[in-house]
Amino acid sequence: MSSKAETGKPQIVNTLLLTLAAVMLIGGVGAYYWFQDLAITPVRVVGLIAVALIASFVAAQSDSGAAFFRFIKEADIERRKVVWPTHQETMQTALMVIIVTILISLMLAGIDWVLGATVRALVGG
Repeated sequence: MSSKAETGKPQIVNTLLLTLAAVMLIGGVGAYYWFQDLAITPVRVVGLIAVALIASFVAAQSDSGAAFFRFIKEADIERRKVVWPTHQETMQTALMVIIVTILISLMLAGIDWVLGATVRALVGG
């Protein structure tokens, strides 16, 4: 017996909803290619988008689908809170990255030269 309380739909209902949504998507993609010669592309695209929206609605009725769409909504809320840097801040940061990259590459080249000269002196080259 499970120790956690069941708060959502029965597992069989969730499985059936997600399976139905997957079958709808596969059928929509199949229909898109099946009617390749009979319908113009914009009509097929609109049909595929309509099937995808209906399949998304069906999937959202399951517990895991609802959790997924809740996650997407919360992620969008967090995305709106992001403060983007100004142009000046971006340019200053990029310049610092370039300068540090050049300095580290020069330091590594110097270490390589010293180690190479040491090895050549030891080998007798």
